[in-house]
Amino acid sequence: MSARPPLGSVDARGLAVLGYLGLYLAIAALLSTALGLKPLLPVEWPTDLYGLSLVTRPSPLDVGIVGSSRAHYAFLPRALDACLSASLGRPTRSEAANRVTASAFAVAALARDHFSGDKAPPTLVIEVAPDALNRNHFELRHNVATTAEWRDLPACLAEVPATRLRVGDCLSPLTRPVSNLAHLLHRPFAELDHIRWMALVEGGGQYCATHPTCEARNADYDARHAGRWATREAAILPRVRSERFADYQIEGGLGALAFTDLLASRRAAGLATLVINLPVSEAYQREIPPADYEQFQAWIHATTEAQGARYLDWNRGDWTDRQLYLDPDHLNARGAHKATAALCRALTDALH
Repeated sequence: MSARPPLGSVDARGLAVLGYLGLYLAIAALLSTALGLKPLLPVEWPTDLYGLSLVTRPSPLDVGIVGSSRAHYAFLPRALDACLSASLGRPTRSEAANRVTASAFAVAALARDHFSGDKAPPTLVIEVAPDALNRNHFELRHNVATTAEWRDLPACLAEVPATRLRVGDCLSPLTRPVSNLAHLLHRPFAELDHIRWMALVEGGGQYCATHPTCEARNADYDARHAGRWATREAAILPRVRSERFADYQIEGGLGALAFTDLLASRRAAGLATLVINLPVSEAYQREIPPADYEQFQAWIHATTEAQGARYLDWNRGDWTDRQLYLDPDHLNARGAHKATAALCRALTDALH
C-alpha cells in the first residue's frame, strides 16, 4: 500500500488538471473574443445580436444610441433617419443598442463594444438615469459579470470593499466565455428571425417605423401589454427607493468612472455626444428621493459641461400625459414617436 503524500504537497495529476482547466478557459476566451461573443445574454432585443456580428452595417453610421430599457422603448431609429434626412437633405443611418439591466457601467460598456474605434458614429446619444449612476446600483453585480473586461479589473477590485461587488464579479472575463459558448450552442440566435428583422431593418428599438403595417404592429404590442402599468405599479414602484436609490452615491463609483471616460474619449476624438435624461411618469418620479435627484442633476450638469457633451433634461415640461407611457417609467409607441421627433430636432443642428 503506497504511502499517503505529506499534507500540503501537490500531486502532479492535480497540477495537470488545473493546467488543462486554465488552457480550456484561455482557448474559450480567445474563441469567444474572435467570434464577438461579448457580451452574450439570453436574447431579448436586437442588441444581443450585435455581439455575434450577425448585424452588418451597410453604410457608416451618423448616430448611435445607447441606454437602458427606457431608451429601447423611446427611440425609433428608422423614424429618426426619415426625420433627419428630410431636415438635412441627405440620407442618414442610426442604430440603437440597449440593455435590459443597465447601470451606467453597462451602458458605457455597450458604447465601448459597439460604437467606438472605427465604428464610432459622429454623434452618440447616451440615455442616463439617476439610478443608473448609483454607486450601489442593485443590478451592478449582474452588469459587471456580463460586460466587464480585463481593463476594468483594477477599478472593479477597488470597489469591492465599499460596495456590493465581489471579487468573482470582477473576474468574470475569465469565466464568462465558457458560459457564452454554452449559451450559443444551446440556443442558436439565427432562429430568432423577428429580432434579426428589428436589428437589420429597424436599427433596434421596440417599435418599428419603416412599413405601413408598423403602426398596427406597434398598437398591437401596446394593447397586449396594457397590463404593464398596473403590474409595475404594484411590483416596481414600492421598491424604487430601497433598490435603485439605496445608499445613493455617484462620485467614484464604477458607473460614474465609466460614464466620464466615455465622454472624455469621444471629446478627445472630436466626436459629438448628446446625453438625455428620459421622462418618467409622475407616479415614478414621486418615488425618487428629492435629495438624490438633486445630486444626480448637479453631477450630470457638471460632468457633461466639463467633458464637452450636451445634456438634455426631458424629465419635465410636457411629458406628464399618462397616454405617453406603457408603464410608469417606459414610453409607449405614442411616446416613442414624440421622443424620436424631439431627438431629431436636437440632432439636426449637431449634424449640419
